[in-house]
This record gives sequence, structure tokens and C-alpha cells, in this order.
Amino acid sequence: MPLLSKLKPFLNGLSSLQKSAFLRQMSEHRIFPMEPSRWQWTKFKDLTHFYIMLGLIPCGAFVSYMNLFQGPATLSEIPEEYTPKYYEYIKSPVTRFLAKYVFTNPQQDYEKFLSYLFIEHEKSRIRELESKILAKMSEDNDYQAYYFRPVATKYYRISKEGYDMIKDLQDPVPKEY
Repeated sequence: MPLLSKLKPFLNGLSSLQKSAFLRQMSEHRIFPMEPSRWQWTKFKDLTHFYIMLGLIPCGAFVSYMNLFQGPATLSEIPEEYTPKYYEYIKSPVTRFLAKYVFTNPQQDYEKFLSYLFIEHEKSRIRELESKILAKMSEDNDYQAYYFRPVATKYYRISKEGYDMIKDLQDPVPKEY
């Protein structure tokens, strides 16, 4: 009520209809409604509009400029000693710009692909040779040696001779009919 007493001089100047509306608003019990926040949606819209303005408008202006002032390419006679570049055959100025400064040369891509095929073919040949070597080693009961060790080889040969002798003793003698 102290608030109404301070507003009394102000209320005296109002009509009775205005006073009742004012008093009704003051006496009414209002609750702040609980709603989910729209902050994420607003932030998303702001960033979307910002990046559209930052990216699409300059790109659109560039494309419009190139199409209006440069125009499409036309074929003409090539001088004798001049070798044209690959991007000079492209008609659209924007595509020509992208081919020149952004994308790689198709010939370079082709050569990279051929190099990849050659490397993969060499790998398959090495794998095939390795499998042949492993098969031959298992066939001859041989061992792998990547470097020369004469002492280890001497002992290995001695143990291999002993192994062959035991194997010959264990194998039954074939019967002849």
C-alpha cells in the first residue's frame, strides 16, 4: 500500500475508468510464464545470415562480374609456336578460373594414377615372389638368412645333417614286390 499512497497525486488527475484499469493491473497477481529459450534458434539464424552475407554475396558478385564483363570464351586461331594450356579450352570464365587456380591438371591426375598402378603392380610382384620363396624354403627345409653368419651356418648344417640322419632311420624302407 505504500506504493499506492505515493501514486495518489498521479491517480487524482486520471478519470475513474482509467483509475480502475490502473488499479486492476496493480492488484492482479501475475506469474512469469515458463518457456523454453529461443537463444539457440536466434543464434543459428544470426550465424546463417552472417555466413550467407559473407560467402554467397561476394561469390555471386564475382560470378556476375565474370559473366558480364569477361563473357564466354571463343575459339580462335592458335599461333604456331604457342602451346595452349588445358584450361584455355574451357568456355565458362568461372570454370576456367577454378581449373587454373583451384583444381589440378587432368594430365597430372592421370600420371599420378598411373604411378599408383605401377606401385601396386610392383607390390603384387613382390608378394608373389615372396610366396614363391617361402614355398621353396619349406620344400627344401631351408632357413631364412638376411645376412651372412658363418658360425651359425656351420652349426645349423651340423644339426640339419643329424636331422636328416634321424629322418632316414625313422622312414620305413619301401618294400619291393
